[in-house]
Amino acid sequence: MKSDPRCAPCLLNRVLYEARLSTKDEALIFKAVQGGLDYLSEHFKEGVRATDVSTGIHRKVYGILGDDDPYREMKAQSNAIASKMMPSVRKAIAGAPERDRFRLAVLASIVGNNFDFGLQEHQVDIGGFEALFKEEMGRGLDVDDTDAIMGLAQNGKVTYLTDNCGEIYFDELVLEMLKDAGSHVTLVVRGGNIVTDATMEDVRRMGLDKKVDRVLTTGSNAIGVCLKELPPETLKAMKEADVIISKGMANYEALSDEGFRPIAYLLRAKCEPVARSIGAKKGWNVARLVR
Repeated sequence: MKSDPRCAPCLLNRVLYEARLSTKDEALIFKAVQGGLDYLSEHFKEGVRATDVSTGIHRKVYGILGDDDPYREMKAQSNAIASKMMPSVRKAIAGAPERDRFRLAVLASIVGNNFDFGLQEHQVDIGGFEALFKEEMGRGLDVDDTDAIMGLAQNGKVTYLTDNCGEIYFDELVLEMLKDAGSHVTLVVRGGNIVTDATMEDVRRMGLDKKVDRVLTTGSNAIGVCLKELPPETLKAMKEADVIISKGMANYEALSDEGFRPIAYLLRAKCEPVARSIGAKKGWNVARLVR
């Protein structure tokens, strides 16, 4: 997906947000924002891939701040809230009719995609997340290709690309059902700290590595999936999958024009450019299969 004019102010908003997470030094915050402006002035051009710009600006600002994980506290809080919610969410899904359980697990994982902070067009109150979760679970999926996704995944090879901390706890519900359906599951996490994305450390801490067949990484801290930085083993897993399941907007932005098929995009459409690109409306819960 190419950059949209609205990406520029959104990225600067996120730069300011993460700078304030990292430091109280107003001079350093100003320097970080100035660095972001300088980066956009040089690299934000029509036709440039959205994730190339977002990766570059975050890497520059992290360097200015001298902080490789400004979101560490937000990630920890997200994980704690999701972990606390899991028993009740698991119970609710188990109590639903069997035909509905995979769809509800996917929905839970998409609602979990709201754990994303600093976006200009999307605000989430971490203290009110449980109420938001309940409301969105009641509203359901706006685009629902879950039956077709399971049809491809059953007894097949699935490569599952994760997104945010917190969210990954609800991904566990989907992963368990895929394994129950005979899927061979390769889980892919970020190769380094970037915004609120889950890494190998998060997966191992929660024991999710023991519930899938293997865990690989994207090879770097790039936003989404940077094919130039992707380890050969991870690229092979994506090419050989019967279906790729891709969580979140960044993975969509990175892969939507790359020709991987079939691929299922599970995301909350949190901004107009992504919503328009995927054929949804802003605020929709989307489980879209592209063959």
